[in-house]
Amino acid sequence: MLLFFPTKRETHMRGVVIHVEHRIGWIAIRDHHDEITIAEILGGYNVERDHVIIGNLHSLGGGVFFNQTTNKSMHVMVEYIRLTARQSIAAIQRRRR
Repeated sequence: MLLFFPTKRETHMRGVVIHVEHRIGWIAIRDHHDEITIAEILGGYNVERDHVIIGNLHSLGGGVFFNQTTNKSMHVMVEYIRLTARQSIAAIQRRRR
């Protein structure tokens, strides 16, 4: 049995916000693998398109991301990971209904 322990580089990935859904408090973040993470922002944080986010983008559940653009940490609930652009659009559309 092989065990995999993620390195710091893998657990603290960098991504760019590509979409902000203000009405439902979700952001979509594209990482360097061209995969998209969707997270719900928990609190009144200011996040806009093109902000640079650092955090564990490939782990579902609660966590803290660092917004490098605003130099602030923010609490999030990661809802979806490793999505394509089409999958991320569908996930946001399902949530809006």
